[in-house]
Amino acid sequence: MPAAQYERSPRSDRPPAVDRAGQTDHPDGPGEPGDAGPGGKPGQADTRPSTHLGWTGIDLLALLGGLSGRRARQRGEPTRWSRRAVAILAVIVAVLGSAIVLRGYLPADPRLLVYGDSLIVESQEPFKQAALDAGAHAIELRAWSGTAPCNWVDDVPGQIRDFRPTVAVLAFSGNLPACMTGRDLLTGYRQDVTTMVDQLVSAGVQVRLVEEPARKADPVDASGRTELGRLWATIARETPNTRVVRADLAVTAAGRFVPSLPCDPGEPCGPDGQITVRAPDGVHFCPNLVGTGGSCGVYSSGAHRYGAAVARGALD
Repeated sequence: MPAAQYERSPRSDRPPAVDRAGQTDHPDGPGEPGDAGPGGKPGQADTRPSTHLGWTGIDLLALLGGLSGRRARQRGEPTRWSRRAVAILAVIVAVLGSAIVLRGYLPADPRLLVYGDSLIVESQEPFKQAALDAGAHAIELRAWSGTAPCNWVDDVPGQIRDFRPTVAVLAFSGNLPACMTGRDLLTGYRQDVTTMVDQLVSAGVQVRLVEEPARKADPVDASGRTELGRLWATIARETPNTRVVRADLAVTAAGRFVPSLPCDPGEPCGPDGQITVRAPDGVHFCPNLVGTGGSCGVYSSGAHRYGAAVARGALD
């Protein structure tokens, strides 16, 4: 059982937020690039003691003692521990001792702060599960379809103060919302992401910049990187405690767009051994149209692969 359980969905029951333009936001909506600004509500995972339904140390000690005593009584001898029982006891004590130490000193971090757009909205459930399985103790998810870094740059100081993240994940794929009006995509993204990264790093936060998977129409270089991917690599080189997560490789062919990939074990595989990983629009993951709240309605291999890859990269 993971050390923490994600409890509060980004779709909070709190009143919807109002963006800077005065429009009401609806968290994690299914909108395409160009939708309204951020309204994703934070998700929170808190630590809980794990449960165990098997043998406890006391149970096993009682069992060994009982067995030794029964054998001694059968022979008419005083109760004593056999060498085998003592050896088994030593192993049990060592294992239980290790478990107690591990649980007693499990750190209260990492605490993940995640900013992103519709690709994170689509893959949020696989991401959260993979992050918790990898040891995350708290997750603050700030994702909204159609957003860009400019929608979130003013949100960072408050999250640093209130959530106290140890790792921040930035995952954006090139949307142009209202706050990008009149700005060049690469120049605007560089300015806003650099501001966010500088604030986070100054607060002692490790930063992960996620490379987005190439869209169907995106050209890529010899290393399979889009122009945004190259921008993330440049920012990471120039900034301490910042690195790139190539989650794009989980749903592409060495960085190049493909609609399907060979099935992973346990996936519902087609007769050709392939499974759809990208949506018909050439951008998203769901094989069908995405429903309310970013739900797909059918198994989405692309969302599972991408979400898990982002989580692994964030906590690697």
